[in-house]
Amino acid sequence: MMKHFNFFLFSSLLGAFVSIFFTISHDILTQDNLFEFWEFVLTLFIPSLSAIIFSKILKLKLIKFIAISNLTFVVPILGASFGASGSEPFITYILLGLVGGAFWSLPFTIYTIVRNQLSKH
Repeated sequence: MMKHFNFFLFSSLLGAFVSIFFTISHDILTQDNLFEFWEFVLTLFIPSLSAIIFSKILKLKLIKFIAISNLTFVVPILGASFGASGSEPFITYILLGLVGGAFWSLPFTIYTIVRNQLSKH
């Protein structure tokens, strides 16, 4: 059970890191008040890069973290950043990343628990 909680916690932290890296890179790339297409494409690699770094440090499965980081990037982070007014505090995006990472880890956790219960019978 602790293993599932750790995965849930690490996924939440991954979501926060994706949010932090995206927000910082977005701020750096839009210094000229333009967010050009090549800059947008560059930021699309942030979730996967974050997942690779995170899985190497924690020595966990890369595929799950890539899925969680990309889903977290698309749904709460990207939507909030394009729909925002620009005056939101930085902590808002971090909290969105935490919640998004936690939310998207739930299907993987539930699947693992059900698979383990079925394999015991």
